[in-house]
Amino acid sequence: MPIERIATQAAGMSLALLLVPLAVYALTWGWRDLFSNYSVLGFPLAAVGLVLAHEGFHAIGWKYAGNLRWSDLEFGFAWKALAPYCHAKAPLRADAYRFGAALPGVMTGLLPFGWALLNGNGMWAVLGAVMISGAVGDIVVLRVISELPADAIVKDHPSQAGCIVVDEGTPTT
Repeated sequence: MPIERIATQAAGMSLALLLVPLAVYALTWGWRDLFSNYSVLGFPLAAVGLVLAHEGFHAIGWKYAGNLRWSDLEFGFAWKALAPYCHAKAPLRADAYRFGAALPGVMTGLLPFGWALLNGNGMWAVLGAVMISGAVGDIVVLRVISELPADAIVKDHPSQAGCIVVDEGTPTT
């Protein structure tokens, strides 16, 4: 699926994934608190770090769940999408691919947001919500491949979001 198409299809979902966590935070801590605890240098550094960590978590998930070598992973920057990427060059099972696709949203979005919700830190609430929203492409891909059997073999697409099914695996009944 072309990255541009995901952006178009998922715009509403992305907005919801941004606004719902912020509303939850505001209902818990107040709207004013949402704009507290910011650091002029800390916010942009944390944002860049989380974006890079997002791709790192794809790599970690695919390497360990898919038993890949580090040399099976490629990092780069997609200029058309203005985004870094991690690409698994070797085939892996669909369950391992799903794990590697879901891990960044959990680690860079849900965990920071959960921490902020527990501690009342508005900056981390915004960062977590932005990263949850930013995982929309991964969520769309996970939805598209949700019916593939766990043992299906997939190969990460080298230039578009998602994967190519190499072997459909054992049908589920």
